[in-house]
Amino acid sequence: MDQTITLDVRDKCQELREILSCLGCEPSGPFYKTTHKHLAQLLFKSSDELEAIFHLSESHGATLRNKMVDHLKRRLREQKTDAATIQSMLERVQFEGSFIGFSGLQQRLAELPKEWTAVQVTLEWDPLSRFPCRNENVNRGLGMYVTRFAFGSLSEKVNDEKPFTTFLPPLDDGEDRLTFMAAIRNCLSKFEQRSDDRRRIHEECSLGIEAIVNEMQMWLGGWLCLFMGRLVSEKLELAVKTAIDSFVSSYKMKDTGDQDMTEKARNILYLLASCPSLSSSEVKTVVSSLFKDQKFASYMSQNVCNVMSNFSTALHRAERHPVILLVDEELDILPFEVISPLQDQSFTRMPSIHLLHALYYCHKESVIKKGINTKNCFYVINPAKNLPNLEKLFETMSTWPVAQNWKGVYNTAPTSEQFLSGLQDNDLFVYCGHGGGNQYLTKSVDTARNKAVVFLFGCSSSSLNHLGGRVEMTSLSYNYLISGSPCVVGMLWQVLDVDINSMTKELLRSWCSGGRSYDSTDGSDRDFKSLDSNRIKSGQKVPYNLDSLENDFKNVNINSTQIIGGKSSPDLCKAVCLSRKLALRFLNKAALVIRGLPVNAM
Repeated sequence: MDQTITLDVRDKCQELREILSCLGCEPSGPFYKTTHKHLAQLLFKSSDELEAIFHLSESHGATLRNKMVDHLKRRLREQKTDAATIQSMLERVQFEGSFIGFSGLQQRLAELPKEWTAVQVTLEWDPLSRFPCRNENVNRGLGMYVTRFAFGSLSEKVNDEKPFTTFLPPLDDGEDRLTFMAAIRNCLSKFEQRSDDRRRIHEECSLGIEAIVNEMQMWLGGWLCLFMGRLVSEKLELAVKTAIDSFVSSYKMKDTGDQDMTEKARNILYLLASCPSLSSSEVKTVVSSLFKDQKFASYMSQNVCNVMSNFSTALHRAERHPVILLVDEELDILPFEVISPLQDQSFTRMPSIHLLHALYYCHKESVIKKGINTKNCFYVINPAKNLPNLEKLFETMSTWPVAQNWKGVYNTAPTSEQFLSGLQDNDLFVYCGHGGGNQYLTKSVDTARNKAVVFLFGCSSSSLNHLGGRVEMTSLSYNYLISGSPCVVGMLWQVLDVDINSMTKELLRSWCSGGRSYDSTDGSDRDFKSLDSNRIKSGQKVPYNLDSLENDFKNVNINSTQIIGGKSSPDLCKAVCLSRKLALRFLNKAALVIRGLPVNAM
């Protein structure tokens, strides 16, 4: 019977591969997406995880890839100066070329910065969604694939983690509930009701969103460890890994033998041990799912908790590198960034690994290496002249030393030429008004060649929009990315001006004016000099002196900066984390997201 099922799955996989091979270089986005998802799901059933991971990655952002290919080809025809860069971007986003199959995916990962991590979240394939028009009100419970990608070459010491995926079934606690996406849309729909008491409605909606996020946290449980970035301190990371390895080697596994400890299981143990906010029950649930030998699972659960406890101070205070969330369009409305254990983690969002790869190649020699010159800024503030609270914000901004050379328009609508010039000629573009500002443009922003980091402080400025039929959703922020902006800060839904003004002020202040910088000569790395990994010894009950190692990391210096190329620069992702904390209502802080690359100010 099993053999028959296996043959049937293999035959279906081969049929789907043949279908995909006939789609050519400009495939239909929705069909390409569902076919790759279907194939990935079948491959997971046949235990071909690595090929399945490739097909899951291909299911993301197909229509956007087509759009970016068209944009890059047009630029190649129109200009010659950046032809090599444009051609490199085109090779990394097109559907045919050298980045095909899992080996091509590995090549992509090797070319991205080793400090970054990507976490891809993909809704499982739904056979009922193949033909009908998109219906956002459908409430079918579907599971989610979470795939973790480590970047940099696998030959490098810091990267010993191959991509892996775990499947999370839909939350089933016996309650009759909406899916998380439907529940959030149901909350947000209250804004459409006409009422004189909009603040009361906003408060009810905020409490509803917070309750949904708490349920998301319960659903994800210990798997939240997959969403954590790499530790900035490689020595602390090594200490945690060595601790786990020593516990594994000290246990004599019975029955199952060493084959029960796969590379994937070991990497998940490392991630669990470096995530101190997890409860012991959450750790136990994850570890129990990794091993057939439940006696060994119980042993490892206890010792993962021991490592978490003994390194707790260092891990809670330790800086982490950014995580890029590769979010399936169906899941994009979920505010992963404000789940409690993740609120201090740096996140950006991208629709797919392909667009991330291409955008990185566009900016790797400029923005990634040199940072953003925040003194070179253009602003558009209160262009509709009906948001009086923005006047106080403008008065505050005008006193900042960094803002003395800023240019822009205030209390007046910009011309389309001013708007586009602000995007093309400046490193930073700040819009504070209604929506995303596209109402002031006479042509689409993706027809231009932008270079600015874009802040869109308006309601729903970064939301995904349903265009009808089966067309993939789109967003104004994606148009900015396609046209060359390194990243876009915006809002997932409607927000109140009091909170958005507070977050805007804090974000601009902490990123453009603040961010204590340091270099390695000031002794900030001194705390790690005394660590001697040879002190980690294997033993019977406690394989090494945890207390001694904890002392090595007790005084880790922490600030809101990220080390890039030996220099310290204010980190936009960290500044966004700080600004969210000023929001009075949960709904408003949950709306603030970054799409694009993790960037730093000069």
